[in-house]
Amino acid sequence: MHHLGMRHKHERSDQHLNHPQTRYTIFLDKLTFVAGVVGPFTVLPQIYSIFSSQSATGVSLATWLLIFIVTLPWVFYGIAHKDKSIIVSFSLWEVVNLTVVIGVLMYG
Repeated sequence: MHHLGMRHKHERSDQHLNHPQTRYTIFLDKLTFVAGVVGPFTVLPQIYSIFSSQSATGVSLATWLLIFIVTLPWVFYGIAHKDKSIIVSFSLWEVVNLTVVIGVLMYG
């Protein structure tokens, strides 16, 4: 998955040199940024459920821990490539993923 991100970044850089951005690519960049910010909020019902009921019954610690681990390299990738969309999106994902992990550890 990481390789795909590097390939995308390389191709996008090359295309940017040869082709100016179109209205479509500008719109798509903005849309993916919004989706990247809004996406992590989809985990809020899970977080609310765990902490309001003080129970993590049925929530897999292994799954959420693995999600946290495989998402972390994307934060570093975004920082290394100075890609604001990736940094913001995956940092927010890490916050909500870690919050679920903490909730499972506390109430599981």
